[in-house]
Amino acid sequence: MAFVSMKWGGCRGVTLVELLTTLVIAGLTGVMILPVCLAFQGNGLAEMGRNDLHDRAERLLRFLTNDIREAAFQCGPQPRQADGNALTLVHDSLAGDPLETLPFALSPENGGSTEHDALTMVKAISFIPPLTTWLAADCDTTELTLSRAPNQQPASSREIKPAPEAISHLTLANHSLCYPVVTSDQTLHLEFPLAMAVPVGTEVLGIRAFRYLVEDHGGTGRLRRDDFTSQEILDDAVDGLQFEYLLADGRLVDDPTQSGEIRGVRISLLVRALRPEPNHRDNLCYQLADRSYGPFNDNFRRVLVSQVAEVRNNGL
Repeated sequence: MAFVSMKWGGCRGVTLVELLTTLVIAGLTGVMILPVCLAFQGNGLAEMGRNDLHDRAERLLRFLTNDIREAAFQCGPQPRQADGNALTLVHDSLAGDPLETLPFALSPENGGSTEHDALTMVKAISFIPPLTTWLAADCDTTELTLSRAPNQQPASSREIKPAPEAISHLTLANHSLCYPVVTSDQTLHLEFPLAMAVPVGTEVLGIRAFRYLVEDHGGTGRLRRDDFTSQEILDDAVDGLQFEYLLADGRLVDDPTQSGEIRGVRISLLVRALRPEPNHRDNLCYQLADRSYGPFNDNFRRVLVSQVAEVRNNGL
């Protein structure tokens, strides 16, 4: 009888020495690669932070420029009520609701070499949807019939409401005078008679005042926009705000003596990053108009942005 010989191939395992050698090589490789990965990640986060800082700064500057550019719209450089007196509004966002007189559409507040500047501006705004006259109104009348009742709902874009609200004044397209309201229903009553006749379909606009300022808060600066009704925080990390004024004669000044001569406003912002960079040290001095900021000697990155907003309506 023939026998068939069968050979089984054995499976060879990994020896302990080979396993330890592999682990040592993997560990050395990790030790070499990990710092590179961490550095790459850190550089990526730092670059994202720098991009975010520049985006925030440009966005804030663009917002202020577009808003200030509309100063004096439909009310001129010296807003006047129909009785000939300067515009007077209730400053509803301040304690005690003080009455504030606004003789100029642009009211600079120069902080000098130690404080931030501030700026108060007045302009007329359109409503959405537009608010127009439904019936014609004769000169010397105190009654306007509107296309709809003004919105007065709380926590919304309220349009017109009598004092002690700050939104108590209106003007009309092609008019330059401001009219305080006594009632603000669809049939609206004015405190003073109309200075000129108003045709059907004339747009009704609201008179608004805005104040830009930086408020120090916990070692940082908050950029605020005060609309006399509430104070909105535009950004929590603004370390500097300065204004300069381009006059009709071409001069650029920090503290104009005649507001009606202002033709442009140069806005300068010093914006701070939201997070510190461990490898960055800010020991620079930043010159904004007539004030120098810094050195801060901290780990926050900062950027200085500046732009001139032309205020054409202030020269009309």
